[in-house]
Amino acid sequence: MTFTIESAQSIFSSTQVPSPIPATLALFEQLSVDDKLALLWYAYTEMGRSITPAAVGVARLQFAEGLLNQIKQMSTDDQFQVMRELANRADTPISRSYGVFSVNTKLAFWYELGELMKQGIVAPVPAGYQMSRGVSIVLEAIKQLDPGQQITVLRNAVVDMGFGSDVAKSVQTDAEPLFPRTSPAPAKIAVEGITDSTILSYLEALNKDDFDAAIALFTPDGALQPPFQKPIVGYEAIKRYMRAEAQGLNIMPQQGISESLPNGSKQVKVTGIVQTPWFGVNVGMNIAWRFLLNPEGKIVFVAIDMLASPQELLNLRPV
Repeated sequence: MTFTIESAQSIFSSTQVPSPIPATLALFEQLSVDDKLALLWYAYTEMGRSITPAAVGVARLQFAEGLLNQIKQMSTDDQFQVMRELANRADTPISRSYGVFSVNTKLAFWYELGELMKQGIVAPVPAGYQMSRGVSIVLEAIKQLDPGQQITVLRNAVVDMGFGSDVAKSVQTDAEPLFPRTSPAPAKIAVEGITDSTILSYLEALNKDDFDAAIALFTPDGALQPPFQKPIVGYEAIKRYMRAEAQGLNIMPQQGISESLPNGSKQVKVTGIVQTPWFGVNVGMNIAWRFLLNPEGKIVFVAIDMLASPQELLNLRPV
């Protein structure tokens, strides 16, 4: 039995239950540019009430500080224009600078922009703006999500804004260095139902930000599929992704299931909670990891799935 990335994606297919996140993002994409900006404004003003605060911290904001300072010095009309250009993915100097930010820095940028709007330093939604039906529908959909899903929607809403974002994602550099953890990594991991050393070593390595150790567990052509994204293939590409997105994670697996296949390979599913330092320790994302290991115990493929509900943490059906 020979696996391809396409066939590996189908392991534990019941994990891929319908999620409200893609549907909410699809509604967001249908909004006009001005309605998208209004939605982000209303979403941030709702934070702390019906939407979870995205406490992104100083570390990420330092990368966006120069751009934010430029915007603060602009007239109200120019501030509106810059935001429209970002949402329109226009080819402008500011839009290009934004386009090379990592995903979390883009979220930090909009979080701070929302704070500046509240303070009156950056122009908020124009006076007299009437929330459109589309904005109202998307905002209500976001309010119904759990905290981890809310953060994911807001991240994905801003990730493709700016010029050249698609290119930047594919050639992510190490321009944004790693930062030390503010709290110790969790102790040695134990997962109910899982004894495989590769799986445990992988999760422990991520909890220590030891990406070299995590990468060493993959085959040379191994692949990692982040939530709602295409697979990332090969050592260097996976390592770039981990440096940009996985630093500082607290991974708290709960339980798992393992199945041996006729050719000696193994498929493993683990469910648990992930906390990310950019959003605070109170925001836990319900996650499933679906692994395919070759007969030598190396990772051929791992998919990271955002679960539709906390109840899905208990869903360990193999089909």
